[in-house]
Amino acid sequence: MARNPEKKRCKARSKQRDEQCKNWAKPGWDVCRFHGAGGGAPQRNTNAVKTGEFQSIWMDALTPEQAEVLETISLDPLQQADEEIRLITLREREMLLRIRDLNAGRTDKQRRILQKRATIKDPIKVDDEKTGGTKTVVLTREELVTAEIEETEYRAIEDILAVEEALTRVQDKKLKAIQLKAQLLSNGGGPEKQITVRRWSRDKSRT
Repeated sequence: MARNPEKKRCKARSKQRDEQCKNWAKPGWDVCRFHGAGGGAPQRNTNAVKTGEFQSIWMDALTPEQAEVLETISLDPLQQADEEIRLITLREREMLLRIRDLNAGRTDKQRRILQKRATIKDPIKVDDEKTGGTKTVVLTREELVTAEIEETEYRAIEDILAVEEALTRVQDKKLKAIQLKAQLLSNGGGPEKQITVRRWSRDKSRT
């Protein structure tokens, strides 16, 4: 059997020569082994996950720990709303503490000190056994010394305003979660009555 029955060249381009690669493509691939054929991360890997906000979660690829946590999650709308309110309130408190710390440590100037390693010579007197007197010996040592001091204007108020702006968005989410809980309670505390009301409204609009 031929090593490359498809007789395809690698479709990748060489960065050095700016021309198409001349190697044979690996069977089942459009590129050769030097350009990623048969390599790379496995499917459904999480190498590119940064915040997890848009991470794809596959039910058949859950770890035992994830599957156990999934079973403990309540689908009750009221419990979901309560949990959301608690988490947002905790985040709100942490942001308020950050604003407090920024206000406490606010300063108009920030000092930048540049240090460098220098050779320091220390002359010391020692006893001379040959002459019976004393002589001066120079000892050298390495030490970090201040080479430059730079003071720059620093306005912590910009950081405070940024946190306050984010806090406003968090508080808006909290308000929506509270409104959702109030709506659920007014509908009887569960999704069944809410669905019934919606269906009744649709049926009534048809008559």
